[in-house]
Amino acid sequence: MHIDPVCGMEVDGKHKFEYYRKTYYFCSKKCRERFSKNPELFISTIILLNPSSCIACGNQIKDGLYMNNKGPYCCERCYFRDRLLGDVIDKIEGIYLSIIESFIEAIDAREHEVKSHSIRVSQLSVLLAKQIGVWGRDLIDIYCGALLHDIGKIGISDEILLKNTILSRKDQLCMEEHPEIGYRILCHIEYLSGAAEIVLSHHEHYDGSGYPRGLEGEEIPIGARIFAVCDTLDAITVDRHYREAIPFDQAMDYINFNSGILFDPGIVTILFLLENDMREFVEDPIS
Repeated sequence: MHIDPVCGMEVDGKHKFEYYRKTYYFCSKKCRERFSKNPELFISTIILLNPSSCIACGNQIKDGLYMNNKGPYCCERCYFRDRLLGDVIDKIEGIYLSIIESFIEAIDAREHEVKSHSIRVSQLSVLLAKQIGVWGRDLIDIYCGALLHDIGKIGISDEILLKNTILSRKDQLCMEEHPEIGYRILCHIEYLSGAAEIVLSHHEHYDGSGYPRGLEGEEIPIGARIFAVCDTLDAITVDRHYREAIPFDQAMDYINFNSGILFDPGIVTILFLLENDMREFVEDPIS
Protein backbone atom coordinates (compact mmCIF):
# COMPACT_ATOMS: atom_id res chain seq x y z
CA MET A 1 0.00 0.00 0.00
CA HIS A 2 1.25 3.50 -0.89
CA ILE A 3 0.12 6.78 0.71
CA ASP A 4 0.13 10.04 -1.21
CA PRO A 5 2.43 12.39 0.79
CA VAL A 6 0.46 15.44 -0.37
CA CYS A 7 -3.14 14.53 0.43
CA GLY A 8 -2.68 11.39 2.54
CA MET A 9 -4.84 9.20 0.27
CA GLU A 10 -4.14 5.56 -0.48
CA VAL A 11 -2.90 5.32 -4.10
CA ASP A 12 -2.34 2.68 -6.78
CA GLY A 13 1.16 3.78 -7.82
CA LYS A 14 0.27 5.27 -11.22
CA HIS A 15 1.93 8.64 -10.52
CA LYS A 16 5.49 8.42 -9.16
CA PHE A 17 8.35 10.73 -8.33
CA GLU A 18 11.95 9.88 -7.36
CA TYR A 19 13.54 11.93 -4.59
CA TYR A 20 16.80 11.09 -2.84
CA ARG A 21 16.68 7.49 -4.12
CA LYS A 22 13.19 6.96 -2.73
CA THR A 23 10.04 6.59 -4.81
CA TYR A 24 6.93 8.48 -3.77
CA TYR A 25 3.46 7.68 -5.14
CA PHE A 26 0.58 10.07 -5.80
CA CYS A 27 -3.13 9.98 -6.48
CA SER A 28 -2.94 12.51 -9.29
CA LYS A 29 -0.63 14.52 -11.50
CA LYS A 30 -1.53 17.65 -9.51
CA CYS A 31 -0.36 16.11 -6.21
CA ARG A 32 2.85 14.91 -7.86
CA GLU A 33 3.57 18.38 -9.24
CA ARG A 34 2.95 20.04 -5.88
CA PHE A 35 5.32 17.59 -4.23
CA SER A 36 8.03 18.09 -6.86
CA LYS A 37 8.05 21.87 -6.31
CA ASN A 38 8.94 21.54 -2.62
CA PRO A 39 9.41 17.93 -1.44
CA GLU A 40 10.70 18.91 1.98
CA LEU A 41 7.33 20.50 2.78
CA PHE A 42 5.77 17.05 2.62
CA ILE A 43 8.53 14.84 4.04
CA SER A 44 9.34 14.70 7.69
CA THR A 45 13.01 14.49 8.64
CA ILE A 46 11.83 12.17 11.41
CA ILE A 47 10.56 8.71 10.47
CA LEU A 48 8.38 7.28 13.18
CA LEU A 49 9.46 3.86 14.41
CA ASN A 50 5.89 2.95 15.34
CA PRO A 51 2.51 3.99 13.92
CA SER A 52 1.33 7.27 15.37
CA SER A 53 -1.72 9.51 15.17
CA CYS A 54 -2.18 12.82 13.42
CA ILE A 55 -2.22 15.49 16.11
CA ALA A 56 -4.97 17.38 14.28
CA CYS A 57 -7.51 14.67 13.36
CA GLY A 58 -6.29 11.54 15.16
CA ASN A 59 -5.98 9.36 12.05
CA GLN A 60 -3.25 6.73 12.31
CA ILE A 61 -0.14 7.40 10.22
CA LYS A 62 3.22 5.70 9.80
CA ASP A 63 5.38 8.61 8.65
CA GLY A 64 5.23 12.20 9.83
CA LEU A 65 4.37 13.65 6.45
CA TYR A 66 4.24 17.12 7.96
CA MET A 67 6.14 17.81 11.14
CA ASN A 68 6.70 20.49 13.72
CA ASN A 69 7.63 20.41 17.38
CA LYS A 70 4.12 19.26 18.29
CA GLY A 71 4.22 16.07 16.22
CA PRO A 72 3.10 14.60 12.87
CA TYR A 73 0.18 15.40 10.59
CA CYS A 74 -1.48 13.02 8.13
CA CYS A 75 -2.18 15.55 5.38
CA GLU A 76 -1.80 19.13 4.24
CA ARG A 77 -5.25 20.18 5.44
CA CYS A 78 -4.53 18.98 8.97
CA TYR A 79 -1.21 20.84 8.87
CA PHE A 80 -3.08 24.01 7.84
CA ARG A 81 -5.77 23.57 10.47
CA ASP A 82 -3.25 23.22 13.26
CA ARG A 83 -0.97 26.00 11.98
CA LEU A 84 -3.69 28.57 11.37
CA LEU A 85 -6.98 27.25 12.71
CA GLY A 86 -5.85 25.20 15.69
CA ASP A 87 -6.92 27.73 18.27
CA VAL A 88 -10.26 28.07 16.46
CA ILE A 89 -11.04 24.39 15.93
CA ASP A 90 -10.01 23.50 19.48
CA LYS A 91 -12.57 25.95 20.88
CA ILE A 92 -15.51 24.69 18.82
CA GLU A 93 -17.43 22.14 20.84
CA GLY A 94 -17.53 18.76 19.14
CA ILE A 95 -21.29 18.63 18.67
CA TYR A 96 -21.32 22.01 16.91
CA LEU A 97 -18.40 21.07 14.68
CA SER A 98 -20.40 17.99 13.65
CA ILE A 99 -23.43 20.17 12.93
CA ILE A 100 -21.33 22.52 10.79
CA GLU A 101 -19.81 19.65 8.83
CA SER A 102 -23.28 18.16 8.26
CA PHE A 103 -24.55 21.50 6.99
CA ILE A 104 -21.63 21.75 4.57
CA GLU A 105 -22.36 18.26 3.24
CA ALA A 106 -25.99 19.27 2.74
CA ILE A 107 -24.94 22.35 0.75
CA ASP A 108 -22.50 20.32 -1.31
CA ALA A 109 -25.26 17.84 -2.17
CA ARG A 110 -27.07 20.72 -3.91
CA GLU A 111 -24.18 22.61 -5.51
CA HIS A 112 -20.99 20.59 -5.79
CA GLU A 113 -18.59 23.51 -6.18
CA VAL A 114 -19.66 25.10 -2.89
CA LYS A 115 -17.89 22.75 -0.45
CA SER A 116 -14.36 23.46 -1.61
CA HIS A 117 -15.22 27.15 -2.06
CA SER A 118 -16.48 27.41 1.52
CA ILE A 119 -13.35 25.71 2.87
CA ARG A 120 -11.03 27.98 0.88
CA VAL A 121 -12.88 31.13 1.90
CA SER A 122 -12.81 30.10 5.56
CA GLN A 123 -9.03 29.73 5.31
CA LEU A 124 -8.60 33.13 3.68
CA SER A 125 -11.02 34.79 6.13
CA VAL A 126 -9.23 33.47 9.21
CA LEU A 127 -5.85 34.49 7.79
CA LEU A 128 -7.09 38.04 7.17
CA ALA A 129 -9.04 38.27 10.44
CA LYS A 130 -5.99 37.32 12.49
CA GLN A 131 -3.93 40.00 10.76
CA ILE A 132 -6.61 42.54 11.63
CA GLY A 133 -6.49 41.42 15.27
CA VAL A 134 -9.62 39.31 15.59
CA TRP A 135 -9.30 36.50 18.15
CA GLY A 136 -11.32 34.28 20.43
CA ARG A 137 -15.05 33.92 19.96
CA ASP A 138 -15.15 36.48 17.13
CA LEU A 139 -12.66 34.39 15.16
CA ILE A 140 -14.79 31.29 15.66
CA ASP A 141 -17.82 33.19 14.35
CA ILE A 142 -15.90 34.26 11.24
CA TYR A 143 -14.68 30.71 10.61
CA CYS A 144 -18.17 29.22 11.04
CA GLY A 145 -19.87 32.01 9.10
CA ALA A 146 -17.46 31.62 6.19
CA LEU A 147 -18.04 27.87 6.06
CA LEU A 148 -21.82 28.26 6.22
CA HIS A 149 -22.30 31.44 4.18
CA ASP A 150 -24.19 29.70 1.37
CA ILE A 151 -26.35 27.42 3.48
CA GLY A 152 -29.41 29.42 2.42
CA LYS A 153 -29.00 28.10 -1.12
CA ILE A 154 -30.68 24.94 0.16
CA GLY A 155 -33.89 26.94 -0.22
CA ILE A 156 -33.25 27.99 -3.84
CA SER A 157 -34.72 25.87 -6.64
CA ASP A 158 -32.42 23.70 -8.79
CA GLU A 159 -33.69 25.51 -11.88
CA ILE A 160 -32.05 28.71 -10.63
CA LEU A 161 -29.20 27.33 -8.52
CA LEU A 162 -27.78 25.06 -11.23
CA LYS A 163 -28.44 27.31 -14.20
CA ASN A 164 -25.54 27.35 -16.69
CA THR A 165 -26.23 30.85 -18.01
CA ILE A 166 -26.38 34.32 -16.48
CA LEU A 167 -29.46 34.68 -14.30
CA SER A 168 -32.39 36.81 -15.36
CA ARG A 169 -33.38 39.67 -13.06
CA LYS A 170 -36.28 37.58 -11.71
CA ASP A 171 -33.96 34.66 -11.00
CA GLN A 172 -31.41 36.99 -9.43
CA LEU A 173 -34.04 38.32 -7.01
CA CYS A 174 -34.82 34.75 -5.99
CA MET A 175 -31.12 34.02 -5.50
CA GLU A 176 -30.79 37.13 -3.34
CA GLU A 177 -33.09 35.52 -0.79
CA HIS A 178 -30.41 33.00 0.25
CA PRO A 179 -28.75 35.16 2.98
CA GLU A 180 -32.09 35.52 4.80
CA ILE A 181 -32.89 31.83 4.33
CA GLY A 182 -29.49 30.93 5.74
CA TYR A 183 -29.99 33.26 8.68
CA ARG A 184 -33.36 31.66 9.50
CA ILE A 185 -31.73 28.22 9.47
CA LEU A 186 -28.91 29.20 11.84
CA CYS A 187 -30.33 31.88 14.13
CA HIS A 188 -32.16 29.35 16.32
CA ILE A 189 -28.82 27.69 17.21
CA GLU A 190 -27.44 29.96 19.93
CA TYR A 191 -23.86 28.81 19.42
CA LEU A 192 -24.04 29.88 15.76
CA SER A 193 -25.82 33.21 16.31
CA GLY A 194 -22.65 35.20 15.49
CA ALA A 195 -22.08 33.12 12.36
CA ALA A 196 -25.74 33.67 11.43
CA GLU A 197 -25.16 37.44 11.35
CA ILE A 198 -22.26 36.95 8.91
CA VAL A 199 -24.45 34.69 6.75
CA LEU A 200 -27.19 37.35 6.72
CA SER A 201 -24.76 40.16 5.85
CA HIS A 202 -22.27 38.55 3.48
CA HIS A 203 -23.70 40.28 0.40
CA GLU A 204 -23.88 43.76 1.92
CA HIS A 205 -21.68 46.41 0.24
CA TYR A 206 -19.64 49.08 1.98
CA ASP A 207 -21.45 51.88 0.10
CA GLY A 208 -24.89 50.54 1.06
CA SER A 209 -25.74 49.08 -2.35
CA GLY A 210 -25.82 45.43 -1.22
CA TYR A 211 -28.59 43.19 0.07
CA PRO A 212 -30.73 42.17 1.89
CA ARG A 213 -30.76 45.18 4.29
CA GLY A 214 -28.71 47.78 2.44
CA LEU A 215 -26.29 48.20 5.36
CA GLU A 216 -23.50 50.72 4.93
CA GLY A 217 -19.93 51.02 6.25
CA GLU A 218 -19.49 49.87 9.83
CA GLU A 219 -23.18 48.97 10.08
CA ILE A 220 -22.01 45.75 8.39
CA PRO A 221 -20.58 43.28 10.94
CA ILE A 222 -16.78 43.20 10.68
CA GLY A 223 -16.86 39.44 10.07
CA ALA A 224 -19.03 40.00 7.01
CA ARG A 225 -16.73 42.78 5.77
CA ILE A 226 -13.70 40.51 6.11
CA PHE A 227 -15.56 37.65 4.46
CA ALA A 228 -16.73 39.78 1.51
CA VAL A 229 -13.15 40.52 0.44
CA CYS A 230 -12.03 36.88 0.76
CA ASP A 231 -15.16 35.52 -0.91
CA THR A 232 -14.61 37.74 -3.94
CA LEU A 233 -10.90 36.89 -4.13
CA ASP A 234 -11.66 33.17 -4.21
CA ALA A 235 -14.76 33.38 -6.40
CA ILE A 236 -13.15 35.25 -9.29
CA THR A 237 -9.89 33.28 -9.27
CA VAL A 238 -11.62 29.89 -9.66
CA ASP A 239 -13.32 28.59 -12.81
CA ARG A 240 -17.10 28.41 -12.64
CA HIS A 241 -19.43 26.72 -15.10
CA TYR A 242 -20.59 30.13 -16.37
CA ARG A 243 -17.20 31.94 -16.56
CA GLU A 244 -13.44 31.44 -16.47
CA ALA A 245 -11.17 32.43 -13.59
CA ILE A 246 -9.02 35.55 -13.73
CA PRO A 247 -5.36 35.74 -12.54
CA PHE A 248 -4.58 36.62 -8.91
CA ASP A 249 -3.06 40.03 -9.73
CA GLN A 250 -6.10 41.01 -11.77
CA ALA A 251 -8.37 39.91 -8.92
CA MET A 252 -6.43 42.07 -6.47
CA ASP A 253 -6.75 45.03 -8.85
CA TYR A 254 -10.52 44.47 -8.97
CA ILE A 255 -10.76 44.44 -5.17
CA ASN A 256 -8.63 47.58 -4.91
CA PHE A 257 -10.76 49.34 -7.53
CA ASN A 258 -13.89 48.56 -5.48
CA SER A 259 -12.38 49.64 -2.16
CA GLY A 260 -14.90 51.97 -0.52
CA ILE A 261 -17.62 50.77 -2.89
CA LEU A 262 -18.06 47.05 -2.30
CA PHE A 263 -15.36 46.59 0.33
CA ASP A 264 -14.14 48.19 3.56
CA PRO A 265 -11.03 50.25 2.58
CA GLY A 266 -9.24 49.41 5.83
CA ILE A 267 -9.67 45.70 5.26
CA VAL A 268 -8.52 46.02 1.65
CA THR A 269 -5.35 47.76 2.87
CA ILE A 270 -4.58 44.86 5.22
CA LEU A 271 -5.36 42.38 2.43
CA PHE A 272 -2.53 43.91 0.40
CA LEU A 273 -0.18 43.58 3.38
CA LEU A 274 -0.90 39.84 3.19
CA GLU A 275 -0.59 39.69 -0.59
CA ASN A 276 2.12 36.98 -0.64
CA ASP A 277 0.22 34.73 1.78
CA MET A 278 -3.03 35.25 -0.10
CA ARG A 279 -1.32 34.47 -3.40
CA GLU A 280 -0.05 31.18 -1.94
CA PHE A 281 -3.52 30.08 -0.84
CA VAL A 282 -5.23 31.19 -4.05
CA GLU A 283 -2.69 29.85 -6.56
CA ASP A 284 -1.96 26.62 -4.63
CA PRO A 285 -5.14 26.00 -2.61
CA ILE A 286 -5.61 23.42 0.11
CA SER A 287 -8.92 21.82 -0.76
